[in-house]
Amino acid sequence: MATTVKVDFDGDLLARLRARRPGKDDRTLLEELARIELGFEAIAEAQRRNALSEEEANALAVRAVREVRAEMR
Repeated sequence: MATTVKVDFDGDLLARLRARRPGKDDRTLLEELARIELGFEAIAEAQRRNALSEEEANALAVRAVREVRAEMR
């Protein structure tokens, strides 16, 4: 099981996130954003490592996201 940590976070930013994604708790909001950031980083790394165009890297990323979502169902 993953461990959790307490963090200080800018209250104004958190309020803006809550407004954009109502109904989600703070933990879910922050974890989703962390996954998004890590995903973008993985796309950029794959693009560099495999000499892919941005279009090719994005197509691979979309396919991977769809596969993960299908597994979650």
